[in-house]
Amino acid sequence: MKSIKLQRVLDNLSTHYLPFTLLSNERLSEVVNIVRFMELREGEIIQLRGSEANDYLYVVEGHLEVIQRGSIRSFAGPEDTRNRPFILPSAPATATIVARQDSIICHADRAMLDNLIAWDEMVHLSEESDTELHDRLELVRNSLVFRRLPLEVVEAAFKSMGVKNVEAGEDIIRMGEDGDAFYIISQGSAETYQLGLYDDEPTKVADLAEGDAFGCEALISGNKRCETVRATSDCTLLVLNQKTFEDLIKNPLIKTVHPNIARTMTETGYRLLDVRYAEEFDDHHIPGAILMPLYELRNRMDELDRNQRYIVYCHAGGRAAVATLLLSQNQFDVVSLEGGICDWPFETAAVGETAEEPNEQQAVNAN
Repeated sequence: MKSIKLQRVLDNLSTHYLPFTLLSNERLSEVVNIVRFMELREGEIIQLRGSEANDYLYVVEGHLEVIQRGSIRSFAGPEDTRNRPFILPSAPATATIVARQDSIICHADRAMLDNLIAWDEMVHLSEESDTELHDRLELVRNSLVFRRLPLEVVEAAFKSMGVKNVEAGEDIIRMGEDGDAFYIISQGSAETYQLGLYDDEPTKVADLAEGDAFGCEALISGNKRCETVRATSDCTLLVLNQKTFEDLIKNPLIKTVHPNIARTMTETGYRLLDVRYAEEFDDHHIPGAILMPLYELRNRMDELDRNQRYIVYCHAGGRAAVATLLLSQNQFDVVSLEGGICDWPFETAAVGETAEEPNEQQAVNAN
């Protein structure tokens, strides 16, 4: 259960700050697991640095001054009408934070936040077209196997799944058998048994509940099953057969291009499509890109030229993958920029400013 203070902090974020204002309640409940909240007393001084992706710093309550590279900028909480975050410098550079009032700040990893936004949009798209698919996506949000897969692959996998019912006490898979399917528990519970190096009999190693997945190890390795999974109650399972599992892993649905190749493609007729928020675009974008935020894409797709080829990008790639899938399904010729603008080693620009040349490390990476 969330504390009253934490709930107040989340309410402030979801009311006043993008992208939190557009996240679903389900995704907002996950925010606490991917951001850092820090309380500062008046007069306290700390130093922060972002990851390589230039993380965001939100002033949820209070008033701060941020000192970076000799300049001082003032940031206030929701009462500040600008309601924009501070972008932390890339590691190893740091920013000095001075609390002018008792304050609460939120440090958000931009890559993780980008993935959260992309997942939310994927779930929203599925809800519009397929209620059952939407429920399945929500069911396995925290499945480690699916969190490692591109979102477009997750959607395709769920659309290909069948349903299997098993009774309590029935073995779903058995140790030593060939792997022929991957499973997710939709309803019910089960136990996992494995044989240790010095064991004579298999021993219980895990309890499985709704949303838990199993069976992928044999499909990936090509070896025999190394575990037995037994239903402890009547279960409903989602089942993905071996061939579909292998096809989706080996043949991703979204074409991605390296930044070096993408730059060449822009010289041969491809247009860049930025699907981030306007505030992100204003602060930092690739020159010549068209801005069309992901959450507006479905309603504004007719503004795009179907005879034009596009390279879609976001911050780190998650939102671009969703946009690329959506555009591909609507017969656009489209690819996704690998790594997003985060890994773009060439010039960028801010609205109202001239393009900035890449820093030294980016130039090295480009070569």
